[in-house]
Amino acid sequence: MAGVTGLGLRAQTPTVLAPRDTQVVGRDISGTWQGTFSLDSTWKLPEPPSARSVPARLTFNPVGDATPTTSSARSVHSATFEIDFSRFGFTLPTREALGWSVSDDSMRATLNPTVDHGLVEVHGAFRGDAIVGTWRYANDPGGAVGTFSIRRISGR
Repeated sequence: MAGVTGLGLRAQTPTVLAPRDTQVVGRDISGTWQGTFSLDSTWKLPEPPSARSVPARLTFNPVGDATPTTSSARSVHSATFEIDFSRFGFTLPTREALGWSVSDDSMRATLNPTVDHGLVEVHGAFRGDAIVGTWRYANDPGGAVGTFSIRRISGR
């Protein structure tokens, strides 16, 4: 066969996976957290805000049979929350939430997660025994944003 000798064949380089013990493992957020949610601004909400800060309580359930060695950033905790968002000018129809650790130093949660609008997104960073961060509510046509600070008061 003429021209076959000019083929440049290369062996494929195998993909090397990182050892299992070097993967980032998220922090366990299980337990009850208590603190404050503060309002920074709102737009086009049905009611004007009547407070700039409200008490907050979030309870993240343990993840099934997860242990420190099997928990990961993909471990999602079912949760409930007690936050009176009506004082900020809006309400959520459920007290359900989902939360997860993004890495060893941050977490996220979604309050009222069963809808695609009218939910609150929570992004926080671990600071010692507390989580501090921001939250955002978006609903057609209005919304609100703010900050929060919570501390674990029980459980793991």
